Amino acid sequence: MTAVATGVTRQLAGFAVDTRWNDIPPDVRDTVALHLVDALAAMYAGSTRAWTGAARAHALAESAPGRCGIVGSADRLRPAMAAFVNATATHGLELDDYHVPAAVHAGCVVVPAGIAVAEDLQATSRSLLTALAVGYEVVIRLGLAMSPEMTQDRGFHVTGVMGPLGAAATAANLHRLDAEQAVWALGLAAAQAGGTTEFTRSGGEVKRLHAGFAASAGLHATALAARGVSAPAHALEGPRGYAQAFGGRRIDLDQLTDGLGHRWHLDGLGIKAWSTCTGNHAPLAAVGKLCAEGLDAAEVERIDVYTDRTTAEHCGHVGPLVSDLTGAQFSLHVTLAMRIALGGNDPAHYALLEQAGFAVPEVTQVAKRVRVFVGDEQERAFSSAPSARVLALLRDGTTMSATASAPGAPHDPFGWSDVEQKAHRVADATMGTEVVDRMMSTARAWAVNDVPVAETLPWTDGERSADDR
Repeated sequence: MTAVATGVTRQLAGFAVDTRWNDIPPDVRDTVALHLVDALAAMYAGSTRAWTGAARAHALAESAPGRCGIVGSADRLRPAMAAFVNATATHGLELDDYHVPAAVHAGCVVVPAGIAVAEDLQATSRSLLTALAVGYEVVIRLGLAMSPEMTQDRGFHVTGVMGPLGAAATAANLHRLDAEQAVWALGLAAAQAGGTTEFTRSGGEVKRLHAGFAASAGLHATALAARGVSAPAHALEGPRGYAQAFGGRRIDLDQLTDGLGHRWHLDGLGIKAWSTCTGNHAPLAAVGKLCAEGLDAAEVERIDVYTDRTTAEHCGHVGPLVSDLTGAQFSLHVTLAMRIALGGNDPAHYALLEQAGFAVPEVTQVAKRVRVFVGDEQERAFSSAPSARVLALLRDGTTMSATASAPGAPHDPFGWSDVEQKAHRVADATMGTEVVDRMMSTARAWAVNDVPVAETLPWTDGERSADDR
């Protein structure tokens, strides 16, 4: 671990509350708007899932009425519980964004948290985009300082550990906390951080709620700090603080403050093409090439995948037999088998697998023939342009091979048209084509026209009941 840096918590807190619209470069503003739309599409795609329904029912039972919309209901709640529901939905189908090399999922937490606070405060679009840029940067920098070793070596989940601080930074900016209150907000958020990756070993859908827990924790932290509840001055960098507790010895605290406010790291953000864990996307792209060349499930004798160590540890250990959707979306074996046997990895393909009790014979047959290896070339490329190499041995003895990187990754980024296509593909069924179209045009205009957020969010029309209109 790097020697304890003086005032890391205070510097991050100052960045969170001092940053304004004019401090953010135009390319960062555009990136935030694009990822906001991607997060909303993921949110609506996940709005009908059972875990979102459970989160929504819990929030409706526990929250007082408020100004904040929630997906799948005409009701409006207080910010923390609204963010809990919407973040759970956003993270719930593995469609949310990621960062290379920080290996974090920021959008699924900071976007729902920011929207809830913006609605509650009746903030404008530029204020929201400013706060989201701050929240993204905080989460990314935490990832650069502590990831992926925090997950590889200690089993913590980045979304549950880093998300609360990103949500708190986003809310602190919107609430215009003072510097001391912001230090407390980060410290109170750190006190609520947690979550492990045991779901990649023994299953369960708890992972879906990690973003919801993080978003609500960050908003609770900010609200309590505003009411005067204090937290450690060195909550992050202290000898018994957040970084030591979650990161252990492999921490670079300088990543949290170097160039803070001047060097933005959002250029490392990636957008997912498919509804599966980030690590599976490069192998999927390689298999997609083989399928385009005629690879057929019935002809597969063996599939060898060479990937980076993080993916091999996170996705390669799930194996070919799964019993729930989390297992299916994380298993590299099942994910590749679905692409070969079912033709894709969208929510609709996973729904087919789920309806069959995760026992589609063609998928299982191929999944059992997948082997996962750590490739030297893939390990070297992990921090800049993650890639995968796939070798397919066919029953007639011939081989096919392909190497690919993930589409939508930072070195091959998606633009507005790509995100629009994805949004229609994953969200039309729950959101409606017209609402998706309006969402796209609205978010693109938010950086140009500073308008009230609450009046232009997609659920303003799409989620109200007839009595509310």
